[in-house]
Amino acid sequence: MGKSLTFARKVVAVTGASGTMGQALMAELQQQGATAIALTTSPQADFAEAVQVITWETGREADLQAVFREVDILVINHGINVHGDRTAAAIAKSLEINSLSVLALMDTFIAAHEDATAKEIWVNTSEAEVGPALSPLYEISKRLIGDLITLKRQDAPCTIRKVILGPFKSNLNPVGVMSAEKVAKGVVARAKRDRRNIIVTINPLTFLAFPLKETIQSLYFRLFSRSPQA
Repeated sequence: MGKSLTFARKVVAVTGASGTMGQALMAELQQQGATAIALTTSPQADFAEAVQVITWETGREADLQAVFREVDILVINHGINVHGDRTAAAIAKSLEINSLSVLALMDTFIAAHEDATAKEIWVNTSEAEVGPALSPLYEISKRLIGDLITLKRQDAPCTIRKVILGPFKSNLNPVGVMSAEKVAKGVVARAKRDRRNIIVTINPLTFLAFPLKETIQSLYFRLFSRSPQA
């Protein structure tokens, strides 16, 4: 804490880039001087000419290692919400997209850099980490990756920031009460102030529940797990 970050001349890659939040984050980061790379699983998606577009798919995250060597900040923003579906296919899809692919992307990004100390990973985990989202599989998969990030933070060679967002208006959530553009501005502003847990929501309980949960869980992991070098 305490240092002021700049995005000028930084290369930032954003997954879920074709979605409402992905587009808003890339636009705001470009406003701050960053070069944006759109990582998308939708080959037909349209992007501004100034954005480099790279198509990827879950299960083949390691294919992005060469791309990641040129990236300073990886923003993992993709996700899926199957709502009330609890079929075996829905379970597998939720875990693959919201949890396992995120973990694989993080590992690939770190492996791409011999010295990752100046690199960053941001992960949009959602306030479902600490509250209901009226979608059980979304909550389970987001809490899983949230827990894994807290565990990996114990030994990570780079900065890992959690992005905890409340309901913003998008194609997937047309009843969201926050503007994606304003949320993106809030996320980037807090990152510039070096916040490791970036909370942007209208729910005041999240500002109390998340730091408490993160502190207790981080302490638990330090006490009852070992470093890879141990």
